[in-house]
Amino acid sequence: MPAEYDVFVSHAWADGDRPRQIADALRAAGLKVWFDATEIADFESITRAVEQGVAKSKALLAWYSKTYPTRRACQWELTAAFLAAQTEGDPRRRVLVVNPEAGADHIHPIELRDSRFCTAPATGDADAFQALAAAIAKHVADLSGPFADIHPLSAPVWYGMTGVGSTRFVGRLEELWGIHSLLHAGDVAVITGAAAASGGIAQVRGLGGVGKSLLAEEYALRFGAAYPGGVFWLRAYGNDDAKAGMGAVEREAERERQVQDFAARLGIEVRGKTPAEIEGALAREIEHRGKPCLWVVDDVPGALDGQALRRWFAPHALARTLATTRSREYGAQAKGIDLAVLPPDEAYQLLTSRRAPADEQEKEQARLLAEDLGRHALALDVAGAALASFGGGSPFRDFRAELARRDSDALELARMLADALPNGHETSIAQTLLRSIRNLGAEAQDFLRLASVLAVAPIPASLVTAVFEEADDRNHQEPEWRMRRAFHEVTAASLAEVAGAEGNARAVHTLVSRAMRFHGAAPERTRALRAAAVEALGSEIAAAAEDPRLHPRIEFHVAHAREAVSLPTSVPEANLLGWVACYDYERGAYASARALYSREVEFCRRVQGPAHSDTLTSMDNLAVTLRAQGDLAGATKLQEEALAVRRRVQGPEHPDTITSMGNLAVTLWAQGDLAGARKIEEEVLAVRRRALGPEHADTLQSMSNLAETLRAQGELGGARKLQEEALSVRRRVLGPEHPDTLKSMNNLAATLHVQGDLAGARKIEEESLALYRRVLGPEHPHTLTSKGNLASMLWAQGDLAGARKLEEETLAVRRRVLGPEHPNTSTSAWNLFGTLQDLGEHAAARQLLERDLVWLLERDPGTLGAKQREIRDMVAMAVKA
Repeated sequence: MPAEYDVFVSHAWADGDRPRQIADALRAAGLKVWFDATEIADFESITRAVEQGVAKSKALLAWYSKTYPTRRACQWELTAAFLAAQTEGDPRRRVLVVNPEAGADHIHPIELRDSRFCTAPATGDADAFQALAAAIAKHVADLSGPFADIHPLSAPVWYGMTGVGSTRFVGRLEELWGIHSLLHAGDVAVITGAAAASGGIAQVRGLGGVGKSLLAEEYALRFGAAYPGGVFWLRAYGNDDAKAGMGAVEREAERERQVQDFAARLGIEVRGKTPAEIEGALAREIEHRGKPCLWVVDDVPGALDGQALRRWFAPHALARTLATTRSREYGAQAKGIDLAVLPPDEAYQLLTSRRAPADEQEKEQARLLAEDLGRHALALDVAGAALASFGGGSPFRDFRAELARRDSDALELARMLADALPNGHETSIAQTLLRSIRNLGAEAQDFLRLASVLAVAPIPASLVTAVFEEADDRNHQEPEWRMRRAFHEVTAASLAEVAGAEGNARAVHTLVSRAMRFHGAAPERTRALRAAAVEALGSEIAAAAEDPRLHPRIEFHVAHAREAVSLPTSVPEANLLGWVACYDYERGAYASARALYSREVEFCRRVQGPAHSDTLTSMDNLAVTLRAQGDLAGATKLQEEALAVRRRVQGPEHPDTITSMGNLAVTLWAQGDLAGARKIEEEVLAVRRRALGPEHADTLQSMSNLAETLRAQGELGGARKLQEEALSVRRRVLGPEHPDTLKSMNNLAATLHVQGDLAGARKIEEESLALYRRVLGPEHPHTLTSKGNLASMLWAQGDLAGARKLEEETLAVRRRVLGPEHPNTSTSAWNLFGTLQDLGEHAAARQLLERDLVWLLERDPGTLGAKQREIRDMVAMAVKA
């Protein structure tokens, strides 16, 4: 596409006539020039100017005065052009600098100091302007087409938190470019002196509430085009009261959990992996995608040793690490920016953003009020919100007078927050926070009470509505109205920020939560809201936990649930713990699921008794998790114990008894007791058909389980009939991409394979593998099973090379995810051994045998599953051969 303009002249209106002179000289040199002689103020106009002007130009020429970096419009233009030019390689080809100042320290980003910028001619020096224009014309002549891709406001993909920014973000433009320069210092080592491989690590240091997190979020949004691989946001909880007391082990576990969530979001199978294996898989996935990304570690605590700190950093060099912290002790690990309170003009701008002073006297009072508040960003924002509705003809003067009246609550809170606030201004800031909280309505105060007992994570609107409904037993319409009122009030008061991908959540700053915990009279109400939150979280997580496709919608809910129920003290908390465990199980995070289920079992046995239905259900869930980890003996013991109690207490045909029977049958099948499994499965299927109907999900699962046993016993016709019936119903009722539908496809394909219909089996297996990869991710256990099945099909059709490729991929993942001694790992190893033998690669086959299979000969066969016992016998013969 041809460019409409050769040069877009970006300049600050306050720089007077000199930028116009360069624009005129460029036109005289025959160039088409975009030049705006008016100040661009509002955000919409900035965006329009960038899109209409920069996007249609070959190059951007920045008249980079000391005023230039202080103008929002100028920086949006420069950022858009710089990032668009980066997509072509060196951004300095299309971003040109004319410097009217004596030095270059004011020029950001630092890469532009490395460019061949020109010194601005003196005013009225026509010959110098003409020579400069000629040089620029010569440079532009070598450029073809306009900027590659202008997306100044394009949002990156977020993991861990979805950033939306703040409409009241003020200033900090130099700091934004400073962050970018630090993260990319190694790219321009000739200027910075940094090693080319110095790692792209930066930190932002400063007081609590001064805007560190908001600056990091704004940077990620503003510079999102530089990070097409996404933004990974970790919370280190360094100064959140709820988690600041975490020990080293607990904080490391929290880090590992967040990294695991990132891996799961990227489609990496985390089931059964150690934290180190998950992090390694994440690093490999980042490398495989090959896209730069941003790794933000928010609120790093003090006193971490170097090794502990580095564990929070990004796992791969393609990810640049940006940390925020109050601590100043990490200078040796990362270059940093000390984020001070706002400069006077920017503090005044933030304070008066909602209400402008009426006259010169009020302007002076506003400036004094900004100083009273220490030019502290959060305090200014909260005060500005309060002033918007402040009565009287002199609101800024009256607000100052009100703050001067010290009360005991404000003094006490000031002492509590002293470590986080500007010295000498603690009481004024505390008074501002308390005043704003006290002025809230009942709904908004309830919301802040709720926030004070949940995790430091966005709180979804649906959760707040459910909590209000649960706490007060009212109809749905009124709780929803109360939620909206609460959201409106806390947002208008700057006590919470809009959060969530669609803006349907609110995030509360930790200083506000701390103030609420101190001020929060009515502790009974806080306890009631917490209890309601446990119930509401349980309901919302239960509705989505069993379907991995729905997990993104409960990401924040799970974060709050983990905070609320790490050690349950009530039955609802234990139930919630179980649903979080279910969520982990369905993601393949078996180790976490096992730990949570074990806590639930322990609580239920102690509090509800060994024969209570909740205890028996939690035992069954734990057993299924043990089976998934390959602990068949442990699973059988729990299942037999639970089934015996259910038969005695609930009766032989109670739905829960039937579920326990079905679970035990699957474990017996895995142990090789096909006759025992079949007897139970036939009984279970008969009861479910009669009680639930032929199309109920439980009935279909029973049909599938029995079909697997029939196939294993050689009754292929009976197995195929059941599988085709189950698949037909699941496709119609659940849809073609439901995990249960995909299981049915794989099961039917396996039967067709045994029957000799290789073409039919392969068609189904290729289709199901593609769906598994898209729906569950490339390393999910079901995906790996599907891949293994397709490899067997390729082998049967004589495509040994294709089979080998899939088998090697499957074995590598299973060895890492499930461990070297898991039954599925042994199956993959044996299949690959056979393929290598058939290919004539006997040395490689022998090496594989010794590394992955010979250990089976050292084990008591009674401790192995049926498939491993079968493989063990074949390994014994292979070793002797």
